[in-house]
Amino acid sequence: LEELVGRRGWGANVGKGEDVDNMDQDSDDEEEEAMARACVPPGAYVTITLQGIPSSAYANLSPHTILTAVSLLPHENKVSVLHMGLTSQPNSKTDNDIKEVPIKSKDVLTFRCGWRTWSSRPIFSQHNLNSDKHKFERYMPTNGGAFFAGSVFGPVTYGNCPVLMFREAKDVTMETPDIVIGDAVGGGRIGDSRREFLAHGSIIGADADRIVLKRIVLTGFPTRVHKRHATVKYMFYNPEDVKWFMPAGITTKHGLQGNIIQSVGDHGVMKCLFDRPIKQHDTVCLPLYKRVFPKFAPMIGNEEGSEVGSEGGGGGSGKHFQVL
Repeated sequence: LEELVGRRGWGANVGKGEDVDNMDQDSDDEEEEAMARACVPPGAYVTITLQGIPSSAYANLSPHTILTAVSLLPHENKVSVLHMGLTSQPNSKTDNDIKEVPIKSKDVLTFRCGWRTWSSRPIFSQHNLNSDKHKFERYMPTNGGAFFAGSVFGPVTYGNCPVLMFREAKDVTMETPDIVIGDAVGGGRIGDSRREFLAHGSIIGADADRIVLKRIVLTGFPTRVHKRHATVKYMFYNPEDVKWFMPAGITTKHGLQGNIIQSVGDHGVMKCLFDRPIKQHDTVCLPLYKRVFPKFAPMIGNEEGSEVGSEGGGGGSGKHFQVL
């Protein structure tokens, strides 16, 4: 044991009955002292030097911009699908004011989450607490106080971090009670545009498995009706589509349930069977669902408007994510 201890450099006293835990305690104290020397005490004046930053990027900053240096938690330097619980801003405009411009899903919007600001193309959906599937919304709910969910590509953020959502308003003469923040980098006026406050909320979480479904309905009209059987036209236009959707169930506006039996001819006509007798003036419906995803916003200064993806630099075909 003394030879082993001697080779490891622990000293001769350890082999004579000295407690080994004291040596571990000394090593822990040395690590703590090293960390204390590396940390900056509160209130100290420090100078931070950034390397690899082009002068053109610094020239784009406004003199009124505040630069903040923060430390990141694990995985906060990565990009994921963020889900936000948002509440629309009550609209105080009257009917005589400028017509309200609707906010569509996948429009380029600006998000302020904590100390980060970035642009993305979100999708809006209903936030159902009792279901793992959420219905896609084509437009952001505009009625005051409406609660909805927004899904965007953004930097990973933990906890219920507050979120503000803005859009670029081109008309600077428009008189609205909107909130304007910052400048060209942190928000506010960029040329002849400004940021209009749309909604506020908090982060639900970063989850790429949350399902947002877009619902569309194909309709057809019965041309020949005999009790529970009907010949339906104008839903499909070739027999291949009829065979593809044959396992799917169909409904009518009067509440009937049915199935596609077979294709007739070469123009998408089909025979259907329903659970009750169908009437001539009824409409046959086929609901379809498709999973949708948010999109990346084009980078500032990109004339071609190509989409961008993961955070960082690099060239080639790799995608990039830009935090303002």
